[in-house]
Amino acid sequence: MTLLPKLLPLFITATMLAGCSTESVELTPETIRPVKLLEISDINAASMREFPAKVAATKQADLAFRVSGHLVDFSLVEGQSVKKGERLARLDDRDARNTLLNREAEYDLAEADYQRKGELLRRTLISQADYDLAKAQLKSAKAALANAQDQLSYTELKAPYAGTVAKISTDNYQMVQANQAILLLQKDRNIDVVIQVPESLASQVAQLNNKQGSQAKVVFANQPERSYPALLKEHATQVTTGTQSYEVVFTLPQPEDVKILPGMSAELKLDLSSTGELKTGAILPASAIMKRDEDGKNIVWLYQDDKGSVAPSVVTLGKVTTEGVEILNGVDAGDKVVVAGVQYLSADQLVKPLRWQRGV
Repeated sequence: MTLLPKLLPLFITATMLAGCSTESVELTPETIRPVKLLEISDINAASMREFPAKVAATKQADLAFRVSGHLVDFSLVEGQSVKKGERLARLDDRDARNTLLNREAEYDLAEADYQRKGELLRRTLISQADYDLAKAQLKSAKAALANAQDQLSYTELKAPYAGTVAKISTDNYQMVQANQAILLLQKDRNIDVVIQVPESLASQVAQLNNKQGSQAKVVFANQPERSYPALLKEHATQVTTGTQSYEVVFTLPQPEDVKILPGMSAELKLDLSSTGELKTGAILPASAIMKRDEDGKNIVWLYQDDKGSVAPSVVTLGKVTTEGVEILNGVDAGDKVVVAGVQYLSADQLVKPLRWQRGV
C-alpha cells in the first residue's frame, strides 16, 4: 500500500511522453507527387502530314524514228539540254531522196498529161473518160509525192519540246527499226513530286485548293535545310496496285540553286487544315484523359507553373488515331498536360514535373 503513492507519478509521466511522441508523427509534411507532363507546342499539328516522295519529270517521251534505217548522225550525250525543234538524230536519207525524185518526176509527167488532155477535151478530140483518167492520175501522183516528202522528213528526229536527254538507248551508226526508242527526253522546266496517300486522307488531299496558296512544302534529300512550295497537280481515283493508297502528284518549278533530277527522293509536308475536315486542336495519349465522376465529363489535368499544382480542364474528344486521341477544344498551345497517373490527382494538388516532353 505504501508503494502506490510513489508509482502513480511515474505512470502519469510515461503517459504524457507517449502522447507527445504520437503527436510528432502526425505533423510529417505532405509528399509532393511527381507527374509526367506533355507540352502542347502546336495547336494545329494534327493537320500536318509528312510523306516520302519521289521526283518525276513533268513530261517525258521515248523518241523514235517512224521509219527504219541506218543511223548516221547521233552525237547526243545523256544530260544534254536541247531546244524545241532541234535535230536530235538523222538516218541515212539517200534512198528517201531517190524515191522523192522519182515521185516528183511522176507528178510532173501526170500534170503535163492532164494539161494536154484538158486542151484536147476542149477541142472535143478525146472523150470525157480520157480526161477523167488523166485527172485521177494527177491526184495519185500528187499523193505519192507528198508521201515521199514525208518519208524524207521521217529520217530526221527533232525535239518536240525543250528538255534534257535523260537516257540514250543506242549508239551511232547502227541500224534501227521503225518505232524503236533511241532516247528518253524529259522536260525540265518544272518537276513533279509523287506521293502515296492512304485512303483515310485521300478525300482531304483531293480538296486542296491551290488558290488558297501553297499547302505543300517539298524538302529534297540533297538539300535538307531548304523547303520549296509545291502545288497540287493531279490525284488518282484508283488505288495503286498492291497497296491501299492513292497516287497524288504535286508540281513546282525547277529550283535555280540546285539541280533536281527525276528519281531523286524527297519529303513532302502537307497542311490539311484548310480542307474543312480537320478540326483537331491537339493529340493526347489516352492515359491523359479521364471521366469525372460527378458529371461524367472528360477532363485533363493542366500543370500550373506559378502555383506548382494541377487544375482540371474539360475537353471535347474527337477521333481516336494511332497517335492518340484528338482534342477538339479544352487545351491551348503552351499548356502542360499530365499524361500518367491522372486518377490519383485532385484540384489544386501540389505536384512536381517528372520529365518534360515536347508534344504535338
